[in-house]
Amino acid sequence: MIAMAETAGNKELLAHAKDVKAKGGKYCDCSACTPAAAILKMKDVILNNSKAGKIIAGLQIIVTQLSQQADGHVIQSRIFAAQGLSKLAAQYEEHAAEERGYVVRCIDRIIDLGGEVKLENKTCAPIFKDAVEYLKHDLQVSKDGLKWLAELVKCAQADLTTFGILSDYYKDEEGDMYWAEQQLGLIELIGKQNWFAKQI
Repeated sequence: MIAMAETAGNKELLAHAKDVKAKGGKYCDCSACTPAAAILKMKDVILNNSKAGKIIAGLQIIVTQLSQQADGHVIQSRIFAAQGLSKLAAQYEEHAAEERGYVVRCIDRIIDLGGEVKLENKTCAPIFKDAVEYLKHDLQVSKDGLKWLAELVKCAQADLTTFGILSDYYKDEEGDMYWAEQQLGLIELIGKQNWFAKQI
């Protein structure tokens, strides 16, 4: 404010700017500057209500929740490996690697869009020793996540780069959901013990 007045060479404006600053003001209170100051004060609200703000917020949710999900898949992979279910362990290890790849892509996109990436707290998630119970749990997580993700994909349609990232992620999650459904159907058909034998 003061620098602008000095540049303009306006002594009255400079005196007023110094007076506003001395009284603790951050912005000039003239008729031209007051509306701009109001917009600046509301910038977070405006950004969050805009499509770009919603997309950045959605990408941040993916970064936080998907990194947690990847950690969970790594833990479950090691539990299943210890039980001798090596094929199932490899499947979830692959899930985790894919998820971390999407986390990186979402982080990069937040930065590209001018957003601020956050390292947020993650909620505690259950760990399973029973592989079948975990399949059921993981299937429900995929179903719930895809409903939310579909809305974010729609929101990002005009942003082709983000749309591409989210579409790829959606297809991958949908594939994981179908795989879990297929495995649970197979367990119903051949029985739990026979299915375990196929995972060794």
